[in-house]
Amino acid sequence: MAEIAASVLAAAVPTVVYVLIIWWCDRYEKEPILLLAAAFVWGAAPAILLSLGAEVALDVPLAGYSDLGRELASASIVAPIVEEIAKAIALYLIYRLFRDEFDGVLDGIIYGALVGFGFAMTENFFYLVNEAASEGWESFGLLAVMRTIVFGLNHAFYTAFTGAGFGYARNARSPLAKATVPLLGLLAGIGFHAVHNLGATLSGETLAAIGISLIGDAGGVLIIIAILVLSLRQERRWIAEELRPEIGILLTVDEYHIAQSPWKRLKARGKATTGGLARGRNTARFYRLLAELAFRLHRYRNGRASAKDLRAIPRLREQIARLRAGQSS
Repeated sequence: MAEIAASVLAAAVPTVVYVLIIWWCDRYEKEPILLLAAAFVWGAAPAILLSLGAEVALDVPLAGYSDLGRELASASIVAPIVEEIAKAIALYLIYRLFRDEFDGVLDGIIYGALVGFGFAMTENFFYLVNEAASEGWESFGLLAVMRTIVFGLNHAFYTAFTGAGFGYARNARSPLAKATVPLLGLLAGIGFHAVHNLGATLSGETLAAIGISLIGDAGGVLIIIAILVLSLRQERRWIAEELRPEIGILLTVDEYHIAQSPWKRLKARGKATTGGLARGRNTARFYRLLAELAFRLHRYRNGRASAKDLRAIPRLREQIARLRAGQSS
């Protein structure tokens, strides 16, 4: 029981921290909690089960290889392909079934990371339980640090590449881009996953090989961070472009500038603003609705609005106007 309890804590606590950080990164329009939870749960259970079944089946033909050859093929070829496809299924379903909650690249990164964190939490739990039972607490502690801290972002950033691909496709005009960019994102995730597993597997032969994993992982995380920052800037441009014509109608000049800055929005919470806007939650909701309106107007202006967008735009205008009048609608 002690091994199970310790493994649950070691796997879950860092995951909660990572999930809160990635949720915080979605600065303008938070994704629905239920959809984020569904992405996480998919990674934590169905994706794990699908991966285990497929890996067991695909490892059978490798039985004729040497021990190292079989381990390298399984870890660096089979596992990355199987696991990233299993995780990508959730992103495809969200992309197809909940397109109105998939605004762009940033949303794809958020959903992809949540799937990856769920997958990593469950995988880490099983590795840690086995380590504690078979090798003792000292080895357990070392493995916990390596899997949840040193390599704690791995599955999240692998799948974030796939999510970014779907996010790009969401606003792409070219049918070719819509079809190929998600696949390229998936291949990038598989590639970084394979590089990590290659280094980790070879570290059993020479400890220096772990450097392959560290360098590959650091590069992948930095790329995702760069894409995330650029995506936030893009969303800020959308808000600036689409809300500019609404100044004097739905919002004031001050509110227009606040809407573009996460920091100013945070500062505005709990403070009285112009136009009779209520405090606290209504202030946060006001700017969230403005961001949602901007994103839908952006799709409308670029000819990609759905029927749901067309119905939502007047509804959002009405809700925003009521909030500015101090009503709670």
